[in-house]
Amino acid sequence: MVDYAKRLVEVDEILNYLPIDDYNKIPVDIINVIEDNKDKNYEWHYDETKKLKEQNVPNETIAILSYINMEYILNDEQIDFMNKVHKLNDVRSDIDYIESKAIFERNNENREKSKVSNENNQVDMIKTKENIFTKIINVLKNIFWNK
Repeated sequence: MVDYAKRLVEVDEILNYLPIDDYNKIPVDIINVIEDNKDKNYEWHYDETKKLKEQNVPNETIAILSYINMEYILNDEQIDFMNKVHKLNDVRSDIDYIESKAIFERNNENREKSKVSNENNQVDMIKTKENIFTKIINVLKNIFWNK
């Protein structure tokens, strides 16, 4: 279960590192909601020496930050660009899903073919064993009957 109160602590901490002009674009009531609902006992610190993606920030925190960024910080041109990026990511995700599904189906087909092949091989082995056994008996019969 996602602990949104902890995610709000992380969001608040990250927002504190925004340039003041960007921070001031966020409505005060949004900042107040974050402040009022964050976990007062949870501590998380932003490491300025690392990029955000290097700090193991949960996806939920990234989602909240993305929403704030799209709604309040970006200008119209940047929003258009981000929407194109999101659409491209959706297309890539769909392609990845289709490719994964095709690979899964091919693997299942290969398993079925392998299973049928193994069953045929087992039948062949049994036939071969019967033939060899029969041949041995025939050889023994020939040895004893000829004497």
